[in-house]
This record gives sequence, structure tokens and C-alpha cells, in this order.
Amino acid sequence: MTIKPMTKALLTALSGLSLLFSPLLHANWYEATGQAAIERGDLNSARKAAIEDALQRASLFAGARLQSQQQVIQGIMQHSQITLSSAAELKEVQLLSEVQSKNQVTITLKAHIVAEGKACQAQYRTPLLVSEIQLQARQDAISGQLFQLGSDSSRQLNRHLRDFAPALLVEPSPQPIPLQMLDQATADALFNRGHQFILIASINDLSLGKKLNKFWQSSQHERFFAFELWLYDTFERRVRYQQEYRTGSYWPTSDTTPASHSMAFWQMPYGQRIDQVLRTAAQDIGQQLQCQPLLTQIRQVRQQQLQIPLGSNHGLRVGDQIQIIQLQRDPQDNQIRRLLHSPLQLLLTEVTPDGAWAASPSQQLLNHIQPGDIVSLAAN
Repeated sequence: MTIKPMTKALLTALSGLSLLFSPLLHANWYEATGQAAIERGDLNSARKAAIEDALQRASLFAGARLQSQQQVIQGIMQHSQITLSSAAELKEVQLLSEVQSKNQVTITLKAHIVAEGKACQAQYRTPLLVSEIQLQARQDAISGQLFQLGSDSSRQLNRHLRDFAPALLVEPSPQPIPLQMLDQATADALFNRGHQFILIASINDLSLGKKLNKFWQSSQHERFFAFELWLYDTFERRVRYQQEYRTGSYWPTSDTTPASHSMAFWQMPYGQRIDQVLRTAAQDIGQQLQCQPLLTQIRQVRQQQLQIPLGSNHGLRVGDQIQIIQLQRDPQDNQIRRLLHSPLQLLLTEVTPDGAWAASPSQQLLNHIQPGDIVSLAAN
């Protein structure tokens, strides 16, 4: 493919990019494609959003992180500046192609990124159980009949988690998990089944705002979207991360608006703004769980060996080192636990897709280790 010179519009879009400099540790070219909606004929803004989307994807593979400095104006999330973090330098950007359709622009570019080595390598895949997004704003959903937006947004979010958080092993929950139901007993039961982290989310606002057009023009209103998520740690029995995201766009007030399961909905400016929020949320979750130790319970102990319910699907390999955390419960209150870090250093000796066996290199007996004790696998 012939590399086109960078256009003036592309240079303008990148003029606000702040760069952090680092020593030349490793460098590479990364090709990525970004898309954005063209709202009210504003092609320049759409180009900037598509470039940011493409750079987000390129930076993900480069080991850097692209962040948007966001400004909220009258409840609408606006993008004012993008920065490349993780001590990375963007050396050069080359525009490969730009394709415009009726309501969106697609930009493919190559970015030369010099990224400093990560603090840890994503060797293991952390299991993440994702509960279906709950639609709390059901009254707002009457306009456009968006009553399935919760389940349809869940599918979009799961796709973005797989794209932007490859170190996670995403599993959709077969049934909703209300946050208020996550008491200690429920958290322990989920952890025992291998679900260390639970993602819960809700849509809290789909309301219409003011009318945007004159009465003789096609009728449109501004429409808002508020999305809140909670990342729950079942081992620590607490919410590890909570965030609310707000955005909005215009909404045609007609009886023929597309349903939320359709591609037409997600290509609308309003649908694309929601998708951008879901993409940002997926990146935030991936960042929150990056380099977290992988914890699981011991299922079985056989003299010199123990078994855990994690395997090659989670990135485990023969020879990996694990640490043991013994679990002591208060005899007066079973919910109170004391954690004792064992000096034992064990190595994985056998790994299957969903399980593994570990033993001491010196064939040390493990009689003091019990099923229910914790195994920790730390990221490198």
C-alpha cells in the first residue's frame, strides 16, 4: 500500500497532542484504523475523533496508553486534548487512507511509537465475569423504544473488553448480578467458583434535552446517556473501582428510529457516542486490572502436590512459580479471615486448559496446606 503524505487536516488534529519522552528502549510501527461519526457535516471534528480512535488502538499494541483530557460542558463529555502516557514518544504518524460515507469517516494510519518497557508483562489472563448492563432509565427508553439497550450495550462492551483488554478472560454472566446482592457469602461463593472480579454496570440516563432545530426543519433533540460501572473484587469483598461516564448527541424525534440491536443504531451519531463510552470503559477496566496478581483457591492436596482450577487458558505454563497464602478463619466469626503468606515456593508441573498441578522442587510435603487456601500468581 502506498503511504500518503500527512494531510493538513491530520496535522491540525494532532497539533494538540502532548508527548512524553523516554530513552529508546524499543520502537516499532503500528497500523490501526479508527472511525467516527460525522455530526451536522462537521468533517474536521470527525477526523480528529477517528484519528484518536486509531491512535488508541495503535498505542494499545505498543504498550503505551492514550488518554483523553475530557471536559464536561452542560453534562456532555467533550474531548479537548489527547496525551500519550506510559513514558512513550510518538515519533511519526503517516496517513494511509481516509474513507468518507454518508455519516462517518474511517481513517487508517501508521504510528511510529517508542514505548518504555512495561512495569510488568501481561503473562496471565485475569478472569472477569461481566454481568449484563441493567437499564435503570426505563422511562427514558420510551422514546425510540430502547428497552433492549442494556443487553445490546453488554454485547458491545464485551467486544471492546476483548479488543482493548486482551489480558482479561471475559465471561458473560448467565444472569444479572445486582451490586446490592454481593454480600460476603455471595462474594466468597463467586471466588470459590473462580470469579475473582465481577463487572457490574447500569444505564442511568437516556433523557431528551432541548430541541435543536427550527420548527420548519427536521425535528431533532439533544439526547443524553449516563453509564455507571462497578468493578467488584470477590476476594477482598469490596468495590475496587467505580466510574460514571456521560455523553450525548442529537436524536431524531421520529417513529422510525433504528432498534438498538441494529448496525444502523450503532452507526448513528448517538449510537457512536455510546459506543465510544463503552470503549473507554473497557480500556479503564483493562488498566485497573493490569498487573494484578491472579488469585485462586486450592482444590486438592496430595502429599507433595496441589491442584488449582487455572490452566493454559489463563496463561499458566509448566515451570511457573506460585505462592501460597494460608487462610485462617476466626472461630467466632467465619467471615473474618487471617492471611498467612507461606514461605513455600512451588512450581507448576502439569498444566491443562482449565487446571494445573504444582509441587515443591525439593518434594517437600504439603500436609499443612489445605483445600481452600489461596494460590497467588504474580505478573512479571
